[in-house]
Amino acid sequence: MRPKGFLLDMNGTFMFGHDRFGPGEDFFATYQALGGGRLSATVVERAIRSTHAGMAADYADPRRVDAFPSLAHAMERHAGAAEGEIAALERVFAAHELGRVPPPFADCLRRLSLSHPLGVVSNIWARKEPWLRHFEEVGLAQIWRTLVFSSDTDSIKPSPLLFRRAIAELGLAPAHILFVGDSLEADILPAKALGMGTAWVGAAAQPHPSADWTGASLIELEAALA
Repeated sequence: MRPKGFLLDMNGTFMFGHDRFGPGEDFFATYQALGGGRLSATVVERAIRSTHAGMAADYADPRRVDAFPSLAHAMERHAGAAEGEIAALERVFAAHELGRVPPPFADCLRRLSLSHPLGVVSNIWARKEPWLRHFEEVGLAQIWRTLVFSSDTDSIKPSPLLFRRAIAELGLAPAHILFVGDSLEADILPAKALGMGTAWVGAAAQPHPSADWTGASLIELEAALA
């Protein structure tokens, strides 16, 4: 397994602490920290939780794989958010969806980028700008040949449309690409179906016919390829 390039999932693969939508989250505090002041705590709480619940149901519906709503549309449909409220609520949602790239993983990605073209294929619900800013903050903005975020499209993984776009932009034949991800259904199975090598990483990773390599993390994979 000597790939000429890598495509990577993001959340759970090299970004962590994402999707903070649990019962203990204070969305109104985030709204205030981001400069919001017009909406009430009740409105913000209801809007974020209703939107997240509705999008989670859409995410689990296989009929939505290539018909997934934008965050703004979901806020209208699931939370009844008014047009003038949506921009501020989107910023709150994104702040809780966004994770962080720990320094050891940022270092690993920079090392890999010195010898291989890299790309991302990731499902995110908010618009991509906060993720791009975080890449700038941790020194990863310039390492990518392609960044394919589902929120730029109507599709979500495991749709092959996202993978095919990334393959084309990476500029390599699928057989020369190793796809690295933490989800069997969203990453490993569709990548293998398109002819890529696959590395299943994370706590759930285990031997599987569609996984060419399994291990605890991207960092462990880098060591195995050395």
